[in-house]
Amino acid sequence: MDIKLEDIFETFELGDSRSLFECDFYDTHYRYFDEIDDDYLSAVNLSAKELILSYDMGYPDFYIKIGVEAAESRRRPHENINTWMDVSYEYLYYFGDSCSYLDSKGFKFFLSAAIYIFLTMPEKNNSFMDSFIYRFELQWERDNHIFNTTQKKFIRSFFIEHYKKDLSCVI
Repeated sequence: MDIKLEDIFETFELGDSRSLFECDFYDTHYRYFDEIDDDYLSAVNLSAKELILSYDMGYPDFYIKIGVEAAESRRRPHENINTWMDVSYEYLYYFGDSCSYLDSKGFKFFLSAAIYIFLTMPEKNNSFMDSFIYRFELQWERDNHIFNTTQKKFIRSFFIEHYKKDLSCVI
């Protein structure tokens, strides 16, 4: 696959779509940072800061800090991710398994990053790709409208070449 991924997937911004970090928090707490209210904190008998720290999610310190800030301010966290090229390996490693909670646009955003990391860092443990494959298999009907024909062909050939998996649902 001797091709520039930026030519296939434009480097668009995440915009209003939730991030993987937000989805990971949602997966644990069944609400997003901006949905934490006093009633919920009262019910769990924790402060917003204690809510993040008590679950010891194994997040790196940077994400604990922004998680606490987001929970306390009840706003979406600022993660310094503008385009999919800003997503790090560590980010996908920690949060990639929450891709099933993304909306379609967010899924496209993080799939682009996941494929990019996979292709540029083949020596790393890219097990987060399993979650993206699983998402394809279960939610393709919901997501297919967000990908153009070129992207669909690339995705299918990528999975055939690297996973020996023909996701015929893609195209």
